[in-house]
Amino acid sequence: MSAMPRPAKSSMLYDDAKGDASAASEYVSRLLAGAAMIHMHHLMATGPGSFARHGALGAYGDLADAADGLAEAYIGCTGKALAFTSATVAIGGDCTADVRALYEYTEKSRGAMGSESHIQNEVDTVLNVLASMLYKLNRLS
Repeated sequence: MSAMPRPAKSSMLYDDAKGDASAASEYVSRLLAGAAMIHMHHLMATGPGSFARHGALGAYGDLADAADGLAEAYIGCTGKALAFTSATVAIGGDCTADVRALYEYTEKSRGAMGSESHIQNEVDTVLNVLASMLYKLNRLS
């Protein structure tokens, strides 16, 4: 079975106006670093309320999966490869504040992924994971 030929550059699928791969790479990199940060908070949960925090932060895998889906949709739609260098994982002392900051970054900078509705739906999936995590951190811990 042979591979499907890539559509011509002039097609709707690989329109050059669909996004900036450099900005998208930075955005996805921040999300993946955020998943690593949340994973570390998950492993460091101690003290009163730690069981609930540990559970709420257990969605780090869902966040990594959502970021992966976002990256794959972007690459599939634009035909542009993402390029990653090293990412810094910054951990603050308050896991809820760190998750909130990642949520705010994700919402504020979502334009880095372009304007295609199905890619923005993938951004919404990332935001949904983070919002659910914030709900659990704020209401169940």
